[in-house]
Amino acid sequence: MDSARRKLGAVAVAVGCLVAVGRSSAQDPAPAAEGPTAVRILRAMEKAYAGCRSYRDTGEVRTAIVTEGGRAGSSRPFATAFVRPGRFRFTFTDPGLGERSSSYIAWSDGTDVRSWWDAKPGVRDPGSLEGALVPAAGISGGSSVRVPGLLMPDALGQGPLLIAPERIADATDGGAGCFRVRGKGRTTPYTLSMGGRVLTVRDETVTVWVDRASFLIRKVEETRTFETYTSESTTTYAPETDVEIPDGQLAFGAPAAPAR
Repeated sequence: MDSARRKLGAVAVAVGCLVAVGRSSAQDPAPAAEGPTAVRILRAMEKAYAGCRSYRDTGEVRTAIVTEGGRAGSSRPFATAFVRPGRFRFTFTDPGLGERSSSYIAWSDGTDVRSWWDAKPGVRDPGSLEGALVPAAGISGGSSVRVPGLLMPDALGQGPLLIAPERIADATDGGAGCFRVRGKGRTTPYTLSMGGRVLTVRDETVTVWVDRASFLIRKVEETRTFETYTSESTTTYAPETDVEIPDGQLAFGAPAAPAR
C-alpha cells in the first residue's frame, strides 16, 4: 500500500507536465457560499466513489503548453466502466498526429488483469491494476489514476487529491451545480525529472468541480508555472453511479493480433 501511494504521488507530479486548455480558476477571487467546508466536500466525494455499486464515465483531457511564442495543445478522450468487486475497464485514445493516433486499454475481471497499447502491440499481464494504470498516467493526462484511485483505494493506494484545500465560489457545469475546491497536488516550488531534464514547478493550482447532488467529479482544472512556460489542463467527466453496465462495456475488447 505504501508503495502504491508513493507511486501515485510521483505520477501526480509527472502529470503536471501534461497540460491543457482552460482558464485558471486561481484568477477567481470570489468567496464560497455558506455550506460544507472543502474538507467535508472532499470526504463526501471519496465516500461516493468508494461506496458505489457500479460506475461509468466518458470524458476528455484537453492539453496545451503556453509560451511567449503561442499555445500548442491536444485532446484525449477516455472512458471508464466498473462493477464491484473487481470488474473494470479503462480506455483512452491519444489522437496524435495523423497515423500516430493510439489507444490504451486496462482491464480486469476481478482476478486477471490485462493491458494493451497499440503503440506497442500485444496483450500484457501487468500483474495488478496498479501496474496497468500507473504507467498510463502520463500519456492519459492523469485520467487513468484519478477516478480509479477513488473507486478502488485499497488496490491503487489513492492519496489525498488535494493538499491545503479551500472552497471557492460554486459554479455550474453542463447544467449541474458544483462545489469547487481549490488546492495543490503538492507544496511548491518543487523539482521533477522529465526525460533527463530537471524542471522546477514554481507554482500550481488544482481546482476540482464536485457535483452538488452526486458528489462526483465533473471537471478538474490544473495550472502550473514552470521556468519558461505555463501549463494548463482541463479534464471533463460525464459520470454515472449505480447503473446497469452491459457486459460489452466491461469486455477487454483488445483488437486481435494480426496474422503472421
